[in-house]
Amino acid sequence: MQTQIRIEKCERPYCVIHTSEETEGIKTIVEKISMMDESGQKAVITGWDGDYCIQVKQQNILRVYSLDKKVYLECEGEEKPLLLKLRLYEFEELARRCGWTDFIRISNTDIVNLSKVEKFDMSLSGVVKVNYGNGRFAIVSRRYMNKIKSQILMTRK
Repeated sequence: MQTQIRIEKCERPYCVIHTSEETEGIKTIVEKISMMDESGQKAVITGWDGDYCIQVKQQNILRVYSLDKKVYLECEGEEKPLLLKLRLYEFEELARRCGWTDFIRISNTDIVNLSKVEKFDMSLSGVVKVNYGNGRFAIVSRRYMNKIKSQILMTRK
């Protein structure tokens, strides 16, 4: 595929694709480019509130969780969770590919954004509670404790 960068005066960078026909491959490229910020990282993810499609920046996501075979985004600034049209493992893969290193799985049903965690509450017997403030929380599975501890220790160095 031939590429070209043209330096012009414009408010924000934009991309134009010249093609003889619109193929699935071209549609995929357009979708990927439209989701990126200027550094080339994927900057937003799409959540759904009924018929409304809401673009959410990754830094505003508190957690991603599954409930009743659906996956939801819990975000800052949103009162109710948004429906995510990805599976949890697909979100994990997306976060890894995009370099979102703050997301970590804490149970089979929860992935949290460590940068949004206010504190870890270990007062309950054998249960660790992740508090975000504003009364929001998630419970850590014992199975994932070692992974979480190593992740926290890595971010402190």
